[in-house]
Amino acid sequence: MVKRIKIGWDISHMEFTIEDHYYFSVLKKSIREAGAVVRELDSLGDIANFDVLVINYPEKPFKKTEAKLVRDFLKSGKKVIVGGYYKNEDRIADHINSLSSHFGLLLNKDEVRDRFSNDEGDDLLIVTSRVLSYNDSVERVLLPCSASISILDSSARPIIYKEKSGSRRERVLGAESRIDGGRFLLLGTCVFWDNFAIKKYSNFRFSLNLLLD
Repeated sequence: MVKRIKIGWDISHMEFTIEDHYYFSVLKKSIREAGAVVRELDSLGDIANFDVLVINYPEKPFKKTEAKLVRDFLKSGKKVIVGGYYKNEDRIADHINSLSSHFGLLLNKDEVRDRFSNDEGDDLLIVTSRVLSYNDSVERVLLPCSASISILDSSARPIIYKEKSGSRRERVLGAESRIDGGRFLLLGTCVFWDNFAIKKYSNFRFSLNLLLD
């Protein structure tokens, strides 16, 4: 019998919830149709029985005790996916970095624009083909209102880059740390899988790859 993947969606830090029909009904339905389970989590103390933890736009910082819970979760070979946003809106970068800094990644307090590769001529609606991981059947993804990510140590690596342009500076839009057998992923935006973006480009496939691979 194939094990059903169990996804815990944290709401203990006032995140956007998977139960918000307006934003996430397509993703929620797709998860269930893929045979996985998704549940809201009122506390990170409840993550042990899940395979994947999602933290999507946390509006509260993380305590050191919570970072330890996440590390223990990773030690058991599991996965954490954190979605950020641009310009440190609602202090989102500060809150995420109170956790992600323990795992070699930082969400920058910037905004990434692309005049050449975007959706509908809006340079904040970034489109990129440079998806290095979780890219089965993925051609291009839409990453709206993204911040960039800094990699702090050798345990981490980029998984998404902005498209190449005239600038020599590489902009990392998604990164992953391998921690004690587990995977900690940080994405520069949390809205690539909402009901608007998930229907565009390869976002649907990429979202399921992140959660289920």
